[in-house]
Amino acid sequence: MNERNFLPTPTGQSSFAVLLFQDIAAIPLLAIIPLLGMAAAGESGAHEPGWVAVAKALAAIAAVIVIGLYLTRPLLRLVARTHLREVFTAFSLFLVIGIAQIMSFVGLSMGLGAFLAGVLLASSEYRHALETDIEPFKGLLLGLFFISVGMAIDFGLLISQPGLLAMLLLGFLGLKLTTLWLTARVIGVTSRQRWLFAILLSQGGEFGFVVFASAHTVGVLSGEWTALLNMVVALSMATTPMLLMLHDWWIARVECAGGKDDQADRIDEKEARIIIAGFGRFGQIIGRLLFANGINAVVLDHDPDQIEQLRKFGYKVFYGDAARVDLLHAAGADQAALLVNAIDDIEDSLLLTDIVRQTFPKLKIIARARNVMHYVELRSRGVDVIERETFEAALKAGRHVLETLGIDRFRARDMANIFRRHNIRGLEALLPNFKDEASRVSAVKAGRDELAALFARDREQFDSEHSSKGWH
Repeated sequence: MNERNFLPTPTGQSSFAVLLFQDIAAIPLLAIIPLLGMAAAGESGAHEPGWVAVAKALAAIAAVIVIGLYLTRPLLRLVARTHLREVFTAFSLFLVIGIAQIMSFVGLSMGLGAFLAGVLLASSEYRHALETDIEPFKGLLLGLFFISVGMAIDFGLLISQPGLLAMLLLGFLGLKLTTLWLTARVIGVTSRQRWLFAILLSQGGEFGFVVFASAHTVGVLSGEWTALLNMVVALSMATTPMLLMLHDWWIARVECAGGKDDQADRIDEKEARIIIAGFGRFGQIIGRLLFANGINAVVLDHDPDQIEQLRKFGYKVFYGDAARVDLLHAAGADQAALLVNAIDDIEDSLLLTDIVRQTFPKLKIIARARNVMHYVELRSRGVDVIERETFEAALKAGRHVLETLGIDRFRARDMANIFRRHNIRGLEALLPNFKDEASRVSAVKAGRDELAALFARDREQFDSEHSSKGWH
């Protein structure tokens, strides 16, 4: 779908939603299959009564949910305060293994336990940091998973039972294609895209291998049928690209024969994605303004106490160091519209700017500068939109001082605007020679004299205009 630029289209979004639903459907399947095995074993008298085994399994699942709701987040928060990635990762893996062992103890699949643990971790505010920390493990373990599946597939069945395999494969593809085509009608996929929708999702998923292995382990499926079904899923994966080529050929033939110029799916513009790095006193104001106007943002902050406090007020803040490239990838920096660099520490702010400029050169940056030096360093890195955190507030306070002294509020506003323009223009003029102290001092003195002369001329003009009108 990515290769065809199909994901941004409405049909692509519907396809991806169905893919997610298929993965979610594996959860009840993984839970039901061991229960069926327990019930069958209980009826045969080999083990304890089936209803007792089922009750134990349900109690274990409930215990996992309670652990996730009341223990996981506080423990993760304590671990996060150590600021040690290794401890954070080790605890997460320990949690996954522990929950998997609980499931195994009551006779359920360890895969189900690991899946539930992943869901619990994904529901926490630390999911972006966890995702990046386990990225190396994910690639390795995913490779091992498919290697083990490949080793378990018996290709000898292609020779010994080709007829049965062909019948099972055609039956599976026919059933799924028909179901998906009907589903496409219900969810509003355009008539032209329905077969493409069905073909893209026609293959069996990788969770099929897990479900069949679980069923074989508890005795629901025999070894022969497990091998046959694994082979059918593998063959269905292989048929998808061939079905896509057949679909493209057929569409091209129909269009050439009929001369039709059907309108393609309109690519909806996605809501601009925004990343806010640092959610302190500066970033909070930006985030509140965005959220109040219905604009979502991915917020990154590395203070566990701050995150927990903000979560109480309904903000979605995720734990992690925004200067890490892997975390920025997880937050969607390669697709984001802009990054708000609101990090308090100057060195960390500049480090983040350097990383973004190098790794995501197209990502626009709006930055917070703590002082003039910080402003200059950001400008030297190509950041165009910078706000000094106390500059505007100080100008506004200066306007209040002028108004309190009796100066008209419009006149006070003009004086503040003159100062703002002159200050920014002076800073821009300093950029080329800012590190040359002699040039910088000379420029500052010249700028100060220019500003004084400007205010003097402006004051004389203001006084003459008012005296000519008889104002005092």
